[in-house]
Amino acid sequence: MGVKDHCHPFFYNFITLSESGHTMKNRFFACCFFCCMLSSVYAQQALKISSPDQNLQVEVVLKEKIYYTVTYKNERVLELSPISLTLKQATLGVNPELAKVDKSTIDQNIETVWGSRATIRDHYQEMTLDFKKDFLVQFRAYNQGVAYRLITRLNDDEITVMNEEVAFRFKFGTNAWLLDGQSYETNFIPTSLDVEEISNFNNEVDKIYLPAVVEPAQNVKMLITEAGLHNYPSLFLQRGNDYENYLLGTFEKYALSSKTGGFSNYSQLADQEADYIAKTVGSNTFPWRLMVISDDDRTFADCDLVYQLSEPSRLVDTDWIKPGKVAWEWWHDYVVEGENFRGGVNTETYLYHVDFAAKYGLEYIMIDWMWTDKYDLTLINPDLDLQKIVDYASEKEVGVILWCPGHTLHRQLEKALDLFKSYGAAGVKVDFFGREDQTGIRMYEDIAKAAARREMLVDFHGCAKPTGLSRTYPNIINYEAVAGNEYNKLSVDRITADHKVMLPFTRGLQGPMDFTPGGMRNVQSGHILRFTLPMVHGTRSNEAALFVIYNEPLKMMCDAPSVYDQEPEFTQFIAGIPTVWDETRVLDAEFGKYVVTARRSGDTWFVAGITGATPKELNLDLSFLDQGTYQLNMIKDGPNADRVGTDYLMEKETIDRNTEFTVSMTQGGGFVMRIEK
Repeated sequence: MGVKDHCHPFFYNFITLSESGHTMKNRFFACCFFCCMLSSVYAQQALKISSPDQNLQVEVVLKEKIYYTVTYKNERVLELSPISLTLKQATLGVNPELAKVDKSTIDQNIETVWGSRATIRDHYQEMTLDFKKDFLVQFRAYNQGVAYRLITRLNDDEITVMNEEVAFRFKFGTNAWLLDGQSYETNFIPTSLDVEEISNFNNEVDKIYLPAVVEPAQNVKMLITEAGLHNYPSLFLQRGNDYENYLLGTFEKYALSSKTGGFSNYSQLADQEADYIAKTVGSNTFPWRLMVISDDDRTFADCDLVYQLSEPSRLVDTDWIKPGKVAWEWWHDYVVEGENFRGGVNTETYLYHVDFAAKYGLEYIMIDWMWTDKYDLTLINPDLDLQKIVDYASEKEVGVILWCPGHTLHRQLEKALDLFKSYGAAGVKVDFFGREDQTGIRMYEDIAKAAARREMLVDFHGCAKPTGLSRTYPNIINYEAVAGNEYNKLSVDRITADHKVMLPFTRGLQGPMDFTPGGMRNVQSGHILRFTLPMVHGTRSNEAALFVIYNEPLKMMCDAPSVYDQEPEFTQFIAGIPTVWDETRVLDAEFGKYVVTARRSGDTWFVAGITGATPKELNLDLSFLDQGTYQLNMIKDGPNADRVGTDYLMEKETIDRNTEFTVSMTQGGGFVMRIEK
């Protein structure tokens, strides 16, 4: 077999032309040329990896910079996008010289401490590009998405990162769903990335909070976010200052000093900024830049990639970590009815909440703000006997979680946590961070480590998005970073039915969230803004379904004990829904329209669905059940729920895996089933 037999048609033609000269010299130079060209082609072909199912492919192109592109089912969904890291002394990724390429296929199981499933299959192809300037770029391709990260192997004790070039380039005509405002606590709205549609975006002051969802091809969606964030500023996006459809990474600068500010002066905000974004060690692993990609909307409603890309648990013993439900007083504004004391931040109110929690089997109560001084956590409100509350709760097998401002806790970290632990507190709800520079992000890990040493849980509120730190420190069992039910006290139209059904596909993918469901004054229209006993949009069944659909290991029951006691059967139902699971399946979904999720705890299945502004009728496939008969208990929308949000029905039925089951959800509606033998 000769050289011609191995050649691309272009090379074959070239050989033929060379041989027409009938000289050995021509043939010799032609063969040398072909060898060089073949080496180049094969090198280019080598810089590719595919997902295990072959649907996703990442290709890297080395030019003046490192570029990568992504295709999904043979259609390009990401245009050539650059990667580089600018340090104080050099830029890594400019005129790159490749030293070595390593590829591997990984197929392993991850055992979780808690989550949507007990075991996660971690299956991907990995490609590591080792460059001559002591840095690497590592890519992974999963069936659900692709990710990359930078790794430096520099000898310097410390390096200064001026900027990281993160870019996502798309074709014209690309649409997206972006958070509407400079906060995670806003709504996802559809928008075009074309410059005519987003010309009012100002990169000097505006930034796009993650996750962001893009539609790069018909029926294909891409969710952009990050994972494995440690000691480094959060990734945000900006529009770019040119005509093309670029989403470019941007970061908060390193804060040289801070000042008191934010809501009620709870935060320490950046005051004087440096011209760089981070200082770190020379041998460092940077965060993953993640794209979840699929034409099946169910993928986005059940995806563990942020978790999979994060560092494994650093805690040896995790048996003490107990997720659960919480009786929460702030949302309903400390309402007490039918008792001989006034509700408020006082001992009697919390003893009352302990009794309620014990009655319905809730694992915790929350003592929210105003119980302590916001600048000194050792100063306790004299109306509250903390030791008496904790001791009483302990007798009833109820834990107590204490609220505190994040910056104050971080400043008093050892002293405050030692004090809380001496009282017997089970955990802390840490609030009002207000910054995502390198120092701000480092605070989360500092608090998590210090709390873990004392076997205390952490619920981050008023915080950055989760990026997998709860895998590394599984005592972190909630993050807020979402417009949750608290906004029903603050805004008439933020927590709509459409917003609630968008979250499983967007914020829910990011990690556990603190939405705080359970509102009992359900309205389809005529929402009245009030701080005490707020109303919620949608139906009662919709609100009940959130206890299954949302990923919230620490799930608040936000309404007043006296309100729940008026409907004990309903309350017992939602109180009996687990907060962590052995298995999860999304049975049916349409992005931002409706979702139906089945979750298993032990031998019991819970199936729940919610819809947005459009009613939906579904035929449920129950074939995921084992053989045999089951008892189904169900909460569903009543016949008048389209007008009266509180109208719901509770039904019982005997079923098996072959039962044909149809369920109807009105606008803003839902259902939830408990299925057990």
